[in-house]
Order: sequence, then C-alpha cells, then structure tokens
Amino acid sequence: MTALKKDMKIIFFGTGDLGVPTLNRLIDLGLEPLLVITAPDKPAGRGLKLSHSPIKEVALHARLQIYQPEKVNDPEVVDKLRQYHADIGIIIAYGQKIGSVLINVFPLGIINLHASLLPKYRGAAPINWAIINGEQETGLTVMQINEQIDAGQVLNQVSMPIDPMIRADELYTQLAQLGPDLMVNTLEQIQHGTISPMKQDPQKVTKAPKLSKSLAIIDWTLPAGMIVDFIRGLWPWPAATSHYLSASGKSIPVAFAQSQALRENLPAHVEPGTILDDFTLATGAGKLKILEIKPAGSKLMTWQDFINGRRVKPGDKFVSLEKNIHEKSICR
Repeated sequence: MTALKKDMKIIFFGTGDLGVPTLNRLIDLGLEPLLVITAPDKPAGRGLKLSHSPIKEVALHARLQIYQPEKVNDPEVVDKLRQYHADIGIIIAYGQKIGSVLINVFPLGIINLHASLLPKYRGAAPINWAIINGEQETGLTVMQINEQIDAGQVLNQVSMPIDPMIRADELYTQLAQLGPDLMVNTLEQIQHGTISPMKQDPQKVTKAPKLSKSLAIIDWTLPAGMIVDFIRGLWPWPAATSHYLSASGKSIPVAFAQSQALRENLPAHVEPGTILDDFTLATGAGKLKILEIKPAGSKLMTWQDFINGRRVKPGDKFVSLEKNIHEKSICR
C-alpha cells in the first residue's frame, strides 16, 4: 500500500509515450493533475488531420483539464499556471525547455523523468545513443529541473540491463513501464522529507544529441558489432539507411531494422558493404547478417524476402551515395 498522500497539487507536462504509464498511475492513485500541459495538435497522415499527443489521449479519457501552449515560457502562460497554486510540476518527454520563471511558479519546483542514468546521456535521445554506443545498462532518473538541460540534482534512479538484441522502440517501452514506481517513490520521499538530492558529477557527463536522418547513414567500414548497435539504436526513426546497388547499377534506398554480427572471418580484399556468397555482408571487421530490411516505399520484410524479391546476388553491394559519411557523430 502506497504511503503517498493525495493532497499534493500537481501540474503534468508531457507529450510522448514515455510519460503515459506514469500519468495513468497518478490518476489511478487519485492524484489527478490539476492541469495537463502537452504539445499542440499537429497534422499527421495522408489526410493531414490534427493528431493528439499520447498524453492528451490519456487526459481526455480521464477528463482532465488540458492546456496546449505554443511556447510554455510565455508570460501569459506562466501567469495562467500561477493561478492553479500547484505544489509541484512533473515533466516527462514534453519537448520544450522550461525557463526559471516557470520553475519558480512551483514551491517544490519541477521534477523530470529522464530516460538515462544521469549524468550519462543528457539530451534529446538518451535511449537511442545508449544502444548505439553499445551500453549494457541504462535506466531512468528523476531530477530537479534547473535552467540547464538535464543538469539538475538527481533525486532518484532505477537501472536495468540492455538486452543485446533490443531495439530503441522496445527499450523505450520497457523504460516507460519503470516510470510509475520510480515517480511515486520519489513523490513519497518529497512529501515525507526523506529525499536526498545529489549533484551530478560534471566529469561523467555524456551527450545524447537530437537524431536526424543525416546521422542515420551506415558506415560499412565500421566493425559489424558497431553497425548492429547503430541499426537497433535508430529503429524505427530515423532508421539506419544505405543504398542497395545491384550488379546492373540500379540503386534502391533501404532502411535496416534488425541485424546480427557473426564471428566469422572475411574473405580477403572484399570491400565493406559487399554481399558475400552466404548472403551476409562484409564490414570493416567481421560479417553482418541482415534480419529485417525496409526498402523505400515498401513494407518491412525479412532479408530472405528481400533477396527473393530483388534477385539479390553475391557481389551486389550496400553503399552510401552521400558524401562524408565518416563524419557521423557517433557519441563514443
């Protein structure tokens, strides 16, 4: 039975799926936020119909008050929030930086659920970069928001191992499920005065910059294991990409969803990215077995289906048609 008191007044900031389980838990415990702040509705799909954020969907179902400001730090927004006389703000995957004036609206400040073990992986894409960099462990951190990005004092953490085959979308879901217990435990400690904030060690800070399609181009000269991590860390967006180049010279853009590094020696003098006799790929070190692939304009398919459909032959290649692929910012 939770020791959480139900008289805490909360305003919840969130947009993405990461915060959905935590918001649902607060509602189930009778700690419905006074207000849910989420991103404005955006056009989506072929019809460009306005689409709600996952957090708004939860708030609508629970009949909570919803506010969708374009700029959350605007003076009129801050004045509106001040009228709620909330004790604390909770922010999870909201998408806007919170300024000091807004932080000071709350007597207990604003606390943030961040998807890494801070001070590692500060930034917009901590889950992705943890996988790309081959980390074996990650977790969640609840921290006190300050004016610097992800630099506030750590209030609570939980860790978990990273499965060597898990993709970013799957790890995102796993971490989201850890959020409710960690947040409730943190709120209990705040209410009972037992919380022990810890400063982050600046010597241990690593970055998790925002992802982009320009960062998603595979460098086939890397070792097979690094390419595997790169592929699973970027799925489903922006998705690790390359071009399939057939013997006839036809080029097809493709994205990779899953692969496996093999501990087998490469034939001598084979260019990285070349499809070998056993239909594995040559890399800078070792062979790569493709498991799932998505040609542009087509659905996700198995590697065997791609081989059959495109009449793939040994000697065909995966190449980058973009320049300077070696300048990708892999944060190692």
